Amino acid sequence: MSRFRILKELKKSLKRKRRHVWSLGAGFTLFLLAALLGSWLADRVVTGISSEVILPIESVPAWVDNPNVAPNASSREKTLNALRGWKGQVELILHRTYLCGEETRHLGKHSATEAENLLKSHREWEASLDTLGKLQMEESIDDLSPQCSKTAYIGMDKDANLILFDGPPKKEKVIRTFFQLDIEMLESRLNEERLRELTKGIRVTDKDEYNSVLSTFNEFASLNSLKSVP
Repeated sequence: MSRFRILKELKKSLKRKRRHVWSLGAGFTLFLLAALLGSWLADRVVTGISSEVILPIESVPAWVDNPNVAPNASSREKTLNALRGWKGQVELILHRTYLCGEETRHLGKHSATEAENLLKSHREWEASLDTLGKLQMEESIDDLSPQCSKTAYIGMDKDANLILFDGPPKKEKVIRTFFQLDIEMLESRLNEERLRELTKGIRVTDKDEYNSVLSTFNEFASLNSLKSVP
């Protein structure tokens, strides 16, 4: 083989080796880039998951960690602040407590703004908002409830206690016990008809009658009674 031909074969061999080396280098580079990219994406996914903490809605009050609420704020103030940031509707429930009786009214669902305005217009109401969007409003009324005004009696039981009954005393449906009466004082100062009326029960239909009866018999309260007029 001539010298010229040997040199030509050597050049071809070197070219083939260079192509093979470049091919291996490019493949390794692509593999390294893919590995780095995969590692970066995995890190982003893990970081995204770990930064988001999901708590059950029932686990915290509606106003927790609200910077606009003073630590010593009342339940009403906290509720008003919670309503300002509430998204969606709230279910309104009005619970009324009377001198005699109580009632609960479901007012349906309203916007948070409507609920806030309603609460602002009744400064005497207490309220609380739970995490499910149920707004419980509390109202105290210095009168008899509509139902109680139809059935309330004030009378005396067998132990001489002055009691507010739902219906005549003979039905023994006690609503409230006021105090114990001094029987000797009652018998010495009241006529038989008045005593009989007390035993059967005195019908009261409103606050005035309620207070009048209590006032009348308050002076007959036993000194040993452990109960007092509310």
